[in-house]
Amino acid sequence: MRMSAFDAVLDSPLPRGLREVRAEAVFLGSSAAARVVDHAFAGRREKPFVRIELGTAADVRWGDPFELRTGDAALSRGQCLYPEPPGPGELKPARRKALLARLALGEKDMVLALADAAGLEGLAGERVAAFSRLSASRIETLARTLEAEAKVRILAFEPLRLVSEDGLDFLRGRIVAFLARFHRTHTSERGAPLEKLEKRFETPRAVLVLALRLLAKEGRVVEESGIVRLPDFRIPLTAGDEAVLAELEKKVLSGERGGVSLDDIRAELKLTPAKLQMLLAALAERKKIVEGLEGFILHQSWLDEIIRKLRASGKKELTVAEFKALTGLSRKYSIPLLELLDSMGVTRRKGSVRDIL
Repeated sequence: MRMSAFDAVLDSPLPRGLREVRAEAVFLGSSAAARVVDHAFAGRREKPFVRIELGTAADVRWGDPFELRTGDAALSRGQCLYPEPPGPGELKPARRKALLARLALGEKDMVLALADAAGLEGLAGERVAAFSRLSASRIETLARTLEAEAKVRILAFEPLRLVSEDGLDFLRGRIVAFLARFHRTHTSERGAPLEKLEKRFETPRAVLVLALRLLAKEGRVVEESGIVRLPDFRIPLTAGDEAVLAELEKKVLSGERGGVSLDDIRAELKLTPAKLQMLLAALAERKKIVEGLEGFILHQSWLDEIIRKLRASGKKELTVAEFKALTGLSRKYSIPLLELLDSMGVTRRKGSVRDIL
């Protein structure tokens, strides 16, 4: 990759009183006319950070050594830190200074600095390879080391992609703050759908799922069936609501073969759609019911019994007909229930059968 400019660190300062010089930049096997501008950062007088603009583009990467010459005299030696860096107006001086200081520390710090700069999109191994001359195996070794030091998380290996722990910490804090606001304004809902969080934070799903998994492990959020909430949140109910709730649970529990439809419940209890959804959410929050696909409502105890029977059957595979015989449900209800079990990780569809996991 040929570069027309790069940021670097010099072994010695530019001639006293000068912030800019014209020189020849000599690399291993090539050279180019160069304009050298001292960033003039405080504390960097002896080993300044500079921007070098080349008259002819050259293949320069992080860590490449070079020499600045004027005529026959050597002006200074240096090392490339940032190939094709942001322009003077694209990065604040303080941030540029901090970034270059990290890039000057070595391979591991370079990878971590790039991961931090990549944010929640994550850093691709290909980006590190284009930025430096490190091999793919060396980059993976550095990523593994950083993960062992709890500085990054590896999202994938083929192709390699990682995200910084600082970025994940920031995202986790934002998720918790968002859920607190969501609960204040959506008191009748048991939590925010995962899709809403994904849209709100515009972050790759793999990163969001990882952040939620870490939050759940820390006891800071609860994620159930695609709904995310704070651990201490409870849907507020009146005494009258509690009485209707008890009746609602009884209707679900006494439903044919353990399941009833939303239309059945709404008609029998004469509830508005909004009220019904709030009460169902409260029952789901208390782990009394599970809402399947297409408005199919199951009591949790009945579903637990189905899962127990599946795992105790000794079978590794299951057909729809076998599932119908096991549950006593018609095909109309068997298919949505199997799809629910797929989403719960109890079964996995494989052609016309399902694996029992």
